Amino acid sequence: MASKKLVPPKNLHIDFKPSPKQYELWKLLQPECPVCGGEIEQKLIGYDVNHNPKYKPHCTKCGNFNIPQLVLGGGAAGGGKSYEGSVWLISSCIRFENIRAVVARKTLKSLKESTWNTLRSILKGYKLQEDVHFRVNNIEGTLTFWNDSVIIMKEMCDIPSDPNFERFGSSEYTCAFIDECSEISEKAVEVLFSRIRWKTHETFKVPKMLMTTNPTTNWVRGRFVQDENGDKVTTREGEFYVPFSVFDNPDIAFRQTYEAALNKISDQATKERLLYGNWDFVEANDMALYNRFDGTKHLITGLKEKVYDPTKPLIVVWDFNVAPYMSTLLVQIDYDKKKVYIIEEILGKAEDKENNTPSLARKIKKKMYRQKHIGGLDITGDPAGLQRSTTNEDGINNYTIITDTFGRGILRPKVKLLRKQPPQATRCEFVNEVFGGYEGWEIQIDIKCRKLTQDLIYQLRNEDGTKSKQKTTDPKTGVKYERYGHLSDCLDYLLCYYLRDSWYKFKSGGDGNGYVVSTSVIQEGFSY
Repeated sequence: MASKKLVPPKNLHIDFKPSPKQYELWKLLQPECPVCGGEIEQKLIGYDVNHNPKYKPHCTKCGNFNIPQLVLGGGAAGGGKSYEGSVWLISSCIRFENIRAVVARKTLKSLKESTWNTLRSILKGYKLQEDVHFRVNNIEGTLTFWNDSVIIMKEMCDIPSDPNFERFGSSEYTCAFIDECSEISEKAVEVLFSRIRWKTHETFKVPKMLMTTNPTTNWVRGRFVQDENGDKVTTREGEFYVPFSVFDNPDIAFRQTYEAALNKISDQATKERLLYGNWDFVEANDMALYNRFDGTKHLITGLKEKVYDPTKPLIVVWDFNVAPYMSTLLVQIDYDKKKVYIIEEILGKAEDKENNTPSLARKIKKKMYRQKHIGGLDITGDPAGLQRSTTNEDGINNYTIITDTFGRGILRPKVKLLRKQPPQATRCEFVNEVFGGYEGWEIQIDIKCRKLTQDLIYQLRNEDGTKSKQKTTDPKTGVKYERYGHLSDCLDYLLCYYLRDSWYKFKSGGDGNGYVVSTSVIQEGFSY
């Protein structure tokens, strides 16, 4: 039997009274210029090497070229981000006929249990009736309006058999809303964004995508909020970020109830993230290998400024993987107070041509000179760095390159290494115990050590207790690399060597001699 024809509603009234933050986000999502409300038009700006014309959107009224296309509403839970995204999709479908709007999350299950219900609730609040003004097909995941505009559900999870999201096919959409975008990959977002081209000129003039998320440590923070030093990011042209806290929700009753519930949470990191939208605080991950790491307890704001002493020895811990970067940690240890201070991470990035031992060593050397470090350097890390590379001269390895680069002058580098890599599962258990206060030890990490923090949160565990070092592919270079594990490896090597009395006791069976390299450059009993 044919479905009953949908009809437009009479006297439709959309009741949406946004908070100031919601209104700021709302303006960025409209077809008009967010600065002056003027009309957007594509302007010819030149030609490419093949003599094809190149266009750029701009406002015909004020001349603004930075037209919003990819917009992030990020911050506290309960700030009204997801509600606003749902209102935006519905109002757009009502405003424009025959458009295709996408609502997406990592899985269809999570989408149906959250955002999809919000959409239907809003429609009910607007007095729109199912099968009269709109039709829902839960099997196909569509919500169709009387004017043939449709909201389409999309699942955005990474599937190993479909790394390039070919399941999107040649689909074309008009606008998109991704809820909890931190749960999905940057590539998934970019592939979906590339499909926003259906009736674009007639509607929004440019592709429009809204993303929402609570604070996280992954690619979202680095692209829209903070760089690796914790400094504010300058977003790319056409990309905008609007921060939210619970207090930006216009529903006062909800805000009061939600705030009261969050204030009962004892975990400060969770409270800072969910109540205030603080991106500096991270939550522990019980599923992670390092599940005793606790951001509230172990991450310290301004640690380097508080504890670093240039007159005392500084440990430089190395891991020699070149992709996605070469990794080092700068560490000082107070044996009297039994405190390990991870004061800085320094990365050798491929884009800077520093993901090789000589370049990264030169970078660190310059840094030590600028800091007027006179306390000497301990060089430690992966014992595999002693192996001679076929690309180096005979007898040259990573550690000789480092010491030669640092020189024998004021830095006074001394190599201190384990003879071989400690068993991975056992050493990870040991590090977890140290995070928990094993034998009175305490680890403090400067909050700016972002990549190390990501490692500790997202590094998963194999069944045998080893690190699950799954590989990912760089979408720009095509290079495969292990996303996590490099800086946490540095931490492993550090603790097994410099806390070796505790390490030998933990692993029960160490003879106290078998794991330490004895060479002319090594001085035992590092202490101050």
